[in-house]
Order: sequence, then C-alpha cells, then structure tokens
Amino acid sequence: MKNIIKVISETIKGTSFENNAFIAGGFVRDLVMGKQSNDLDIVVALENGGEKLAEFLFEKGVSSKPVIFERFGTALVIIDGHKVEFVMTRKESYRTKSRKPDVQIGTLEQDVFRRDFTINSLLMNISTSEILDITEKGFADIKNRIIRSSSEPNIIFAEDPLRMLRAVRFAVELKFSIESETENGIKNNADKLEDISWERRRDELIKILISPSPVKGIRMLIELNLMKNLIPQFSEIMNVTQNRYHDKNVLEHTLAVLERTPANQVLRVSALLHDIGKARTRTVDKTGVHFYKHEIISSRMAREILNRLKFSKDDIKDVSFIIKNHMRLKSFENKLETLSNKAIRKLILSSGSNLDILLDLIHADNLNHAADYCLPEQIPEIRKRIEKIKLELAENKFPVSGRDIIDYFKIGPGKKVGRLLSKAEEIWHEHPNWGKGKILAELVKKSLS
Repeated sequence: MKNIIKVISETIKGTSFENNAFIAGGFVRDLVMGKQSNDLDIVVALENGGEKLAEFLFEKGVSSKPVIFERFGTALVIIDGHKVEFVMTRKESYRTKSRKPDVQIGTLEQDVFRRDFTINSLLMNISTSEILDITEKGFADIKNRIIRSSSEPNIIFAEDPLRMLRAVRFAVELKFSIESETENGIKNNADKLEDISWERRRDELIKILISPSPVKGIRMLIELNLMKNLIPQFSEIMNVTQNRYHDKNVLEHTLAVLERTPANQVLRVSALLHDIGKARTRTVDKTGVHFYKHEIISSRMAREILNRLKFSKDDIKDVSFIIKNHMRLKSFENKLETLSNKAIRKLILSSGSNLDILLDLIHADNLNHAADYCLPEQIPEIRKRIEKIKLELAENKFPVSGRDIIDYFKIGPGKKVGRLLSKAEEIWHEHPNWGKGKILAELVKKSLS
C-alpha cells in the first residue's frame, strides 16, 4: 500500500489535489497501531473531489477507470490490484428510518465529526504524510484502547444504527473497551437496530463471532440490549438451570463452549445456537431435570434464526445438521469399545464435509460438563479411529460405479442412478470388505423393502 500512496502523492504534486487529499478511516488507525491494512479510503477536500481525483488518476494511467456512485459522491478504482475508494469531504443528513444519507459538500471538520468513532477519524495528508487528529481524541483513544463516538452518541447512532454493532465488533477485534457515554448511547438507541437490514446485522454478528474474543462480544451484545434485535430467542436461555451433568446454566455453558471453538464461521454459529432449544424442552420429574430431544428443537430454531438473518442455504443446512447431531456420541461416554467401526463409518458418511466441525463442537461441549461428566478424551480417541478407518477405506476402493448401477438395474442415466449409487456407498461403508456383486444384491433388497 505504501507504493500506491507514493504514486498518488507524486501524481497529484503541483495540482489542486495536493494537500487536499487525505487517507481516512481504518488504514490510518491501523498504521498508528503498527498493523497492516489493505483498506484505502481517500477523502478529498474539494467539491466532487472524490470523483475528480479518481478520473485524474485514470487519465494519468495510474488507476483503472473509476466506478462512480453519484448519490454518495464516491468513486472506486483499482490501483496495483487493490481497491481504492475516493470521496469528497461531506456532511450527511438522514431522513426518518432511511439508511441512505442525503450528502452535501462539507468541510474537513464536518467530515471527521460525521464519522463513527474517534479511532477511525484520523486523517493522513497524502502529500506530507502528516496525521491529523481533528477530534483531539483519536491518538489518545488508540493508546488507551477506547471506542468513543466521534461526536454526540445519540446523533451518531440515530444516523446509522449499524454503528452500534460496529462498536462491539471493533471492541472484540481490537481488544478495546467502549467508553461509558458511547455505551449509554448504544443502550438508548438499541431498538433503532430494527431499521437495519437483517443482512447487515448478520455480517456484523459473523465478524464478532470469528473475532479473537467472541464470548466478550456476545456478552456485550446482551448487556447493550442489542441481542434482542439479532437473536431474540437468545433471551430464553439466559437463566435456565441444568441437571447434574452441568455446573453452569445454559447461557454460561453456551459461552464456555463458544470459547473452546476455533474461529470457523459455521462452527461458532453452531456453538452459539447448539442449546438454544433447552428452555423449550426443559422438564422436571422425580429423577431431576431433563432436556429430551433438545438437539432436535435447537436445530429447528437455528434454522428459523438463520433464515431470518439471511444466512446462505449451505450455512443453514450445515449448522442445523451439526446442532442436530451434537449429542450423537454422548451415550458412549468413555466406553469407546462399545462404539463399533460400523457406527464410525456411518458417522463419516453421514457427516461428509461437516465431520471435523461436528467433532470440534462435540469436543468443546464435552469439555464443559460438570467435572464428573467431562469427556476430554472421547473425541481425540474417536479421531484416531476415524483416521484409521479412512485409511482402510482408501485402500479398499469403492467397487461400484454409475455404469454398474445402469447395467444392473437396466435404467438410463439420471438422478435415480445417483441415489442408488449413494445407497450402494452406504452399504459399502457398513461392509467395506464386500465386492461389487454382494453390494448390488444387497442394494436390490434395500430398494424393495
């Protein structure tokens, strides 16, 4: 990025753009923090300056032809393979319940104070490399690791409620804390999150979940009254006590499981929702507290939640499968000699590409039971057996092909061939030493039954 900045600086020398073009936002923040950044946003203190500078760089052969977004006065170009966005200094106003601002030319100061947080309000003069701290709080807040709104919190969050989720996201990504007035501003405006599309809410939630501190993020979402406008069902598990298998309530257990998971989107969403149905399945009898089939209800609820948040069909399918199956190995506890190779082969086949994520969730869950019911060795031992079985399956190549199915059943190519081939593979996983003839004969029996 240094080369790009240098090229722009040299190209604008002696023009009206010199000393009027500033790098803004995350790039300057990360530079001050000694971190790498690939986001380059340039604000130009001239009317229509963003579009004009982008066009100028294109004419000089520095960048690609600009893509202009007239409503926002922005222009996007590619320089040396990197996206660079240009915009004029501006002031914005929002109509009621509209997330699309009305944009006018503004001063450098007006542009800075319309931004979300002081840590993102630093500017770097491209021509001199001088960093400007117009709020007079940007440097200090970075040093003290504080998230603070760049101007009055109620105005900042009312103008764009997504900033409330961004505050939490920055706090967990950067390991900062949110300043008290900014925190109160979020609490006061939390309901305005309803005006933000589910897709944009989802994107911030994902970033919080895959951050270095997902549990801190979820706690903040709850404390700041934001969770009710992300996953309202989460309130159901807040104070649900459990049975002897657990030493934490459902919420604390969920967060402990989340803490133990690697930073994978599907895995962490699954961890967050794996027991979401426990409040709805909780029963008490003379033997104690029970959550019969909670994994089924949790899976259904997760599907509903993720549909509303506009997750992809693949993510919804994967998460609901993982949650539905997270109790699959519990009954074996540490008595793994009772877990047959046939059952493991079925697990491998049915889980497909979700196998490792499912095992990761089960392992994190196993580690967060009460001390007498904790199963730290179960999944590591099962993984060893899975690897051994996978090697055996790799050595014994699946002996049935699509052509074999067509010839044996005397049918033409089509979806039915694929379905029969999948069933044949299931039979082979149960009986890996069987040959083609025996598998096809068994397939006929299963097809007729």
